[in-house]
Amino acid sequence: MKGFCSLTQARKSLAIQVTVLTGIILLLCIAVRLKKGNYYDTFLILSEREEDWNTSELVLEWDRDNVPVRDYSVEVEKERDARATLIHLSMQPDRPGEYELTVRDPSGKELARDSFHVGRFLTAFSERTGNFTGDEGLFLAALLFYSGLAVLMLLFFLRLRESLIYSYEAIFSFGVFIFSLVTLILEIPVYIRHLISPGLYQTWMFLDDIASGGKYFAVITFPLVAVFSLLLIISNIELLRHEPPRVQNILGLILGIAMTGGDLFFLTGGVRFLLSSANYRFVLMAENIVGVVFAYLECILFSSVVCGLRAAKHVPKPDRDFILILGCGFRKDGSLPPLIRGRVDKAMEFWRRQKEETGKEAVIIPSGGQGKSEPMAEAEAMYRYMISTGFPASCVIREDQSANTFQNMQFSKKIIESRAAAPAVANVAFATTNYHVFRSGIWAGLADLKAEGIGSRTKWWFWPNAFVRECIALLKNRLITEILFLVILVGVFGFFTWLALL
Repeated sequence: MKGFCSLTQARKSLAIQVTVLTGIILLLCIAVRLKKGNYYDTFLILSEREEDWNTSELVLEWDRDNVPVRDYSVEVEKERDARATLIHLSMQPDRPGEYELTVRDPSGKELARDSFHVGRFLTAFSERTGNFTGDEGLFLAALLFYSGLAVLMLLFFLRLRESLIYSYEAIFSFGVFIFSLVTLILEIPVYIRHLISPGLYQTWMFLDDIASGGKYFAVITFPLVAVFSLLLIISNIELLRHEPPRVQNILGLILGIAMTGGDLFFLTGGVRFLLSSANYRFVLMAENIVGVVFAYLECILFSSVVCGLRAAKHVPKPDRDFILILGCGFRKDGSLPPLIRGRVDKAMEFWRRQKEETGKEAVIIPSGGQGKSEPMAEAEAMYRYMISTGFPASCVIREDQSANTFQNMQFSKKIIESRAAAPAVANVAFATTNYHVFRSGIWAGLADLKAEGIGSRTKWWFWPNAFVRECIALLKNRLITEILFLVILVGVFGFFTWLALL
């Protein structure tokens, strides 16, 4: 097959690519810094208008030995409707140390003040603006990192083919792609703004924008969240017209209300209201952290929907040796309700189409044991239905011991290994309901069974709520991993917030 040979290889390849991307970004920052040498440019916003004094007679006072100043110029910049007078100061530090600069007009009146730290490698840093020698590389590096990460994640997602599409890596990669793409779109105007007005839009502001990425993401995606939540609520209300109001039948309603309510609470300043008595730095950090958590969960949810739809629409090649049918509950008289009948019909439809196109007859394995309230095994009920339609019994092998999806895959694999001439290269498909295809594929992978899904249709109002159940089950299986990743995200964005608030 084209693409990755295994999920393990896919993970290693992606990890190497992200590491290389990070290395390139760091080398870019180092190269920009080395190119600058000990030349440093910064801006100070003056407290008086330019016309109030003679710019050629400004006095620069240092609290210790002077840092060599190459030149300076006074500029007037417009930010929206406001005017700002700035001094563009070009320095060339030749020794490490702590320096404080005071700018005065000819009469001795203080116009601006800033403190500078010069490190051992003659890197100058402004405490007021956050500007440092070579900071141009930081702005460009952020754009390149998000764009590179978006490309890598999208390519990774697209290269997951055949049975590899059923993996949490597919959800994660597409979710990170969404976040990186939206963040990149938000950061491009930020970069342009800095290029146009570097004096007014300084490094601390840039770091604050990076730290607030999750918050901005929630703002820009709110219309999509609102539409998605509304459709989820409508479908769930229709579901409740046909099904009893059990907990599993109102998950879509709960999620739709929670998403809309949560976003509205966040966007209308709910975090600030709850923490109104706290220090403003703590409030801003809490807002940014809550924002990135919201953004991550939204990305994972949207990505789960994309992966679920992709899996449900996927059609395996007509070269299958075995076709599994995943069982579920049936009626007490042995007849099949629409849900399980749809799975059996889909498997037989694929079998007939494959035979017509290629002449190859696959072996169908209806899989499912007998539940406590069931008169027979699910596999037996499916077998009887198939025979009643005229399907050849010689092409059916029942697996009647499994109690869940994992065992469906595990026990069916044993049958395949006993019947296939070369089990390792046997082409396998499994038939289930469309919303269940993706998670079933994951169970197949856990059972070490390479198989591709065929999704049968269900009612439009049933699918969304059922898929929400599948998503919750997926996250439940990876709860510790998800919590750890969220902790990392919170740490990274919390660190950037802390830097921006220094």
